[in-house]
Amino acid sequence: MCAMSGEITIDLSALARNYKTLDSLSVSTCETACSIKANAYGLGVKQCASALYKAGARSFFVATIEEGLALRKDLPEDTSIYTLNGLSPDNGDIDLYRNHNIIPVLGSLDEIAQLSESKTIPVALHFDTGMNRFGLRTDDARLMCEDTSILRNLEVCLVISHFVSSEEVDNLENMKQLAQFSKIAKRMKQLCPKARFSLSDSGGLFLGKDYHFDLVRLGVSLYGGHPSDSMKDNPMEPCISLNAPVLQIKQAYKGEGTGYNATYHFEEDTHLAIISVGYADGLMRTLSNSGSFYWKGYALPIRGRISMDLVVCDLVNVPENEYPVRGDKLEIIGPHQSIDDLAKATGTISYEILTSLGGRYKRVYKEK
Repeated sequence: MCAMSGEITIDLSALARNYKTLDSLSVSTCETACSIKANAYGLGVKQCASALYKAGARSFFVATIEEGLALRKDLPEDTSIYTLNGLSPDNGDIDLYRNHNIIPVLGSLDEIAQLSESKTIPVALHFDTGMNRFGLRTDDARLMCEDTSILRNLEVCLVISHFVSSEEVDNLENMKQLAQFSKIAKRMKQLCPKARFSLSDSGGLFLGKDYHFDLVRLGVSLYGGHPSDSMKDNPMEPCISLNAPVLQIKQAYKGEGTGYNATYHFEEDTHLAIISVGYADGLMRTLSNSGSFYWKGYALPIRGRISMDLVVCDLVNVPENEYPVRGDKLEIIGPHQSIDDLAKATGTISYEILTSLGGRYKRVYKEK
């Protein structure tokens, strides 16, 4: 049976090569860790984690304890798993962290207090150096040094912060955050001599060795996203391709409209390809009347509004003798349109493109 849904191909070998490329860029004393939260940015956490482990990764970051528990089933015990969103307020997950060898990242004094009366447990601390999001305040490091009882029964193995604009190499906020985090590191080294320190994400890796500290946390660059504006061309290999099948080729005539509310009217007679994909599959509605799919290198402009299950593409750029036929698959992400290209056309970022990939796609994993 010919599947009439879209198909995602995930290249696990390219993922592994991206990891090794990025790992080679950090200082020799710096560990390269992987962010695989949100189902490995939508690409499949079980398969991606296994490929990254084989490539040498031993530290992984997820968002929640639920993600951590699922990952622990798939990775050997010699891996470190960190959950970035910390503890639940009701203490219900403390035993889960302890029993399954998962490390919570604590971002508030309240969370620290939750653990201070329990048995010793490894933790990471997250300091806010500019994001004004989750994390301890800079002054909390001074407070901990003045009152060492705050960290009683806590084995602080890692101290982290997170960049605001690391992909913008000339953004002065990067240097400000480096200065703040360096001050925090100096204080916390006295208090927690065994702790390691981590500031850089994918973009931070390219800011220079002063930003690497003991561990870098790679995210979108692993999956082929462009990590930094310091380079015109993306140094990462693409890891995915996305294609969707043609359901019908039909004639459209001058003056006719297409799609809901007829937001596009044809200026000339043309032919259309009706594609089996829509916003239920994570294709953003903002691509309506602006984006394109590709067939044999020809751009097929999207006409009218993207609907839940269907997209209309114009064959105006394709010679009639090269038209696709019913069942042929058009390129949404691939050699002619990267995830960053699609994100730009959509008005979003590559992270959202990846994590929005719907559950109806057939997924194919390949390793060369």
